[in-house]
Amino acid sequence: YGFFIAYGSDESILIFSNNHTSWGSFFYDPKDDALRLNIKPIANPISQEWLKYEFINQTENTAVVSLQWEKLKFEFKVEVDLVTTQLESFRKELKTEKGFLWQSWNQAVEFCIQKNTNLDEALVWADSATSFNFGGDRSFSAWSNKAQLFRLKNKTDEADKIMTKALPLGNMFEIHQYGKLLLSQKDNSKAFEIFKYNFQRFPTEFTTLVGMARAYSANGDFKTSLKFAKEAFAKVPDPGNRMNLELMIEKLKSNKDIN
Repeated sequence: YGFFIAYGSDESILIFSNNHTSWGSFFYDPKDDALRLNIKPIANPISQEWLKYEFINQTENTAVVSLQWEKLKFEFKVEVDLVTTQLESFRKELKTEKGFLWQSWNQAVEFCIQKNTNLDEALVWADSATSFNFGGDRSFSAWSNKAQLFRLKNKTDEADKIMTKALPLGNMFEIHQYGKLLLSQKDNSKAFEIFKYNFQRFPTEFTTLVGMARAYSANGDFKTSLKFAKEAFAKVPDPGNRMNLELMIEKLKSNKDIN
């Protein structure tokens, strides 16, 4: 759209015009108006020499557009249906060259998982994400996301079968994150199996020791959890992890869950 402001000190008019190709306001014609909004100009406490646009007060579905110039601000709110808009975008993109990459299909699947929406179509996308044709048949991420869709549809048997196939494809960090995901979903027993599997593959790593500490803590065995946390502390790789682990250990000493 072309964008204009008809200024008034008490009330200004925002004008969105269907004519977005003409230069400046010299060729403005009211018959091209798509939308008019009345707003009140806001005094700007800091003089803005160069015209500036900012997107402020952002949420998932909204943002306030703030036009700032000299000692005035003109602000209006824009609102969209994020889920509907993004799904439409995925449907278009997956018909382009992006549709030949398993990562593109997997990204669309992940969005549906995060929003718990459009699950049936997402399962079709997951078939493409895990297909040999697009290269995702060896991807832990693609298979685990497909399993997650089945979990959201309360089809845990199908999800478990997929994860049996997916686990050997995952690296230590991917499997650890999957275990944490299960914990966030309160599936503590299944998370315990995942952390234990990872630990058996990499029994001396900081990450898997922390995983076992999380697994035992989630299931109420704080004593064993503390044992693994102390073992992990001896292998802590950086100050950030050291600080987090210190907090975990203090919680476990007080018989509190670290998850």
